[in-house]
Amino acid sequence: MRQCLVILAKTPIFSDVKTRLKSKIGKKNTLIFYKFCRNCVRDLKSKHDYDMKIAIAEKDAVSNNYWNGFDTFFAKGKNLAEKQYFIFKKLLKIYESVILIGIDIPQLEKKLIKNAFRFLKRNDYIIGPSSDGGFYLIGSKSKIAKEVWENTKWSNTKTMQTFVRSLGYKTYKLKKFTDVDEFYDFQKNA
Repeated sequence: MRQCLVILAKTPIFSDVKTRLKSKIGKKNTLIFYKFCRNCVRDLKSKHDYDMKIAIAEKDAVSNNYWNGFDTFFAKGKNLAEKQYFIFKKLLKIYESVILIGIDIPQLEKKLIKNAFRFLKRNDYIIGPSSDGGFYLIGSKSKIAKEVWENTKWSNTKTMQTFVRSLGYKTYKLKKFTDVDEFYDFQKNA
């Protein structure tokens, strides 16, 4: 089964990253944290189980040195919903299953990703709930309608609930994690 793990990321040289976190720990420390997250992503690579790609938010950053050693592509779209829709639409033409995560969950391990793909073999959709009401991972074997992405209100306590309800299919839930959006998320994971 052809599988792909995709990490959606911004490039610090081209975009402001982790702005809510930056307001508490400053730009320098935020960039150090972001680089740490990027380096953790390297540990998620798998030679045999799945391909891994970085979906870059900025078109001009796809071939930037910041992403040396990674297979990158531009995640087309004006906002998060459009970018995520584009990623699944593009990659489900090539792969039988796709899992998408953000770059801001340094505590994720390869074992969790492998298990997520295993669960995806038996389920059409999987989701990894975040402690803030959103989700850190979404996996699919079939197209997710554009309306599902557009009808989801992002960055609130009901994001995952709204997304799953709009999806309209039974979705397997993985272990809950905390992605790092705010300073208190950073403190929990430190």
